[in-house]
Amino acid sequence: MGAGDGAAVGAQAVRGSPFPVLISSKDCPVKILIPILGFGRAGGYRVLSELANAWIRGGHDVVFLCPDSSDEPYFPTKARIIWVDGAGTISEERCNKAKPGGRYHLQALFYGLKAIGRQYDVIFANHSLTAWPVALVSCGKAKKVYYVQAYEPEYYASSKTIKGYLLAIVSALSYHFPLKKIVNSPIYFRYKNLRAWDFVPPGVDLAIFKPTEPRRNVETTETIIIGCIGRHEPEKGTIYVLRAFDELYKKDKRFLLRVAYGNLPGGWQHERCEIVVPKNDLELADYYRSLDILVAPGTTQHGAPHYPVLEGLACGCAVVTTGYMGATPDTAWIVENRNAQSIVCAINQLVMDFEERSTKMNHGLTALRSFSWDSVADRMLLIMLDVHPDK
Repeated sequence: MGAGDGAAVGAQAVRGSPFPVLISSKDCPVKILIPILGFGRAGGYRVLSELANAWIRGGHDVVFLCPDSSDEPYFPTKARIIWVDGAGTISEERCNKAKPGGRYHLQALFYGLKAIGRQYDVIFANHSLTAWPVALVSCGKAKKVYYVQAYEPEYYASSKTIKGYLLAIVSALSYHFPLKKIVNSPIYFRYKNLRAWDFVPPGVDLAIFKPTEPRRNVETTETIIIGCIGRHEPEKGTIYVLRAFDELYKKDKRFLLRVAYGNLPGGWQHERCEIVVPKNDLELADYYRSLDILVAPGTTQHGAPHYPVLEGLACGCAVVTTGYMGATPDTAWIVENRNAQSIVCAINQLVMDFEERSTKMNHGLTALRSFSWDSVADRMLLIMLDVHPDK
């Protein structure tokens, strides 16, 4: 039975949850096609894999449509993958080992949607460039959904290159397509030229990202470990963590900086800086649990979901951030944007105040219970099927 036949669905609110826990019927499976430009390692690809896995657990049929030049999925998925080449040839096996340009990827998706799009109840665009073929290719009665995980024009324009400015224009135009837009945070309901009315946040695998007991007591430890995710991009704000650490270490030699994935800007280095490269989610969760303090210093789109904040809270970290979903004055230390000194002050405060630190960390763990993947995936499904859980 497809989406057009209707589905028995319902929703119930859970006290303290930022959104309802939703229950969808498994008696009415929905066929969902997710076209992507290629599998990657960024957090947005984790979201797609986890949504697909949760929908499959709910009895639905989920397929990725992907150019055959892509790598295999980095984030494991139970969904079937249909590979398509630049001429529109469909295959269950990935054969192309070459790395053609973006035009090849878009052409492959256009042809692939023409070939199989009509077989599905929902076509799930998830990136500004995938929105173009989804909007322009006729897919019969399929519902066309556009899940916006960030305001992409800002990121493209920040490169300050001709290509970046062109991609910024292309992505901004995608928000005007007649697709059902779902954003991952209310901040995008009216954000520049983006307009939306429904939101679904990303989820967290709470079976993996969970705290270790007992927690370390920073008042008595010989080493206080600060962590951050290393990123080159200026908007990620890594440089402000490095500057803050420099100042903290000058006054207290117990501090150690542990950076996930490296990618330190400007060749920065320090004798008390360690680089950790997690190979999977289990190792990433271990990384978070090894920290006393996690700093997430992004400089743009505050209030949006940010995986380090969500995962750090779920692992019981004391989180210092410029302000992303999950972080509130009750759960984290909110610091000024682009301000290393503000980070220094917050870390000094949380190190000295055991009661405040314990209270905020406990509130963070409670808040993250609402972000299970099954709840998030059910909410997305209900909205895609025009059953609005918040009304």
